[in-house]
Amino acid sequence: MASPAVRSFVFAVEFRIAESERVGPVLARHEESLRDLGARYAFVYESIVEAGRVLVVIGVRSEQPLLNLLRSPNFFEWFDAVGVDDLPAVFAGETVERFDLGEPPTPGTEVVVAAVTRVEDVEVFLARVRESLGDFARSGIRRTLVYRAFDTPREVLFLQQLTSARTALQWVARSDITAEWLASAGVGAYPPVFVGRFVHAMRLAETAGTDLH
Repeated sequence: MASPAVRSFVFAVEFRIAESERVGPVLARHEESLRDLGARYAFVYESIVEAGRVLVVIGVRSEQPLLNLLRSPNFFEWFDAVGVDDLPAVFAGETVERFDLGEPPTPGTEVVVAAVTRVEDVEVFLARVRESLGDFARSGIRRTLVYRAFDTPREVLFLQQLTSARTALQWVARSDITAEWLASAGVGAYPPVFVGRFVHAMRLAETAGTDLH
């Protein structure tokens, strides 16, 4: 009988916490349970706009079905340790496209702009992204990643890396352009656009710096 195929997943979790600096050490203390899930890396970003708002991105490679991973007590036990009162929503998806635009930020210095948003058609959305890569580069964006949700095919996580807080805030403020990409962010169940700086990395496999896939 053939072995189950190994698949790559990306989990993104956003929540509020009184002391955001606790997240990194808590992840470190739960390294064994993260390894059991097949985690390859865990990156933590802290909002530069709203105090206490945190984004955690975890990359996983596993033979387990996605539903088993999401139901695993190992996946959520560190939420209790961090002190999150309400279980946050988890975006679970896979990379569908990555666009590198010039030299990447120095690892550990990047600022990210991220949003979970609903699109009418992922392929059409990607085509519009490709058409806008020149504008992205001129706005200081060094990398754009698009992840598609497993449970909601028309839902995407749109994540961009920039070199500084100034360029990230300027990009988000360009409502004439940004609105096209982030129109659903903050609407209904979706959280508002996240703008944050890198604060912690945990590498559990051979990953380069703070490289996202």
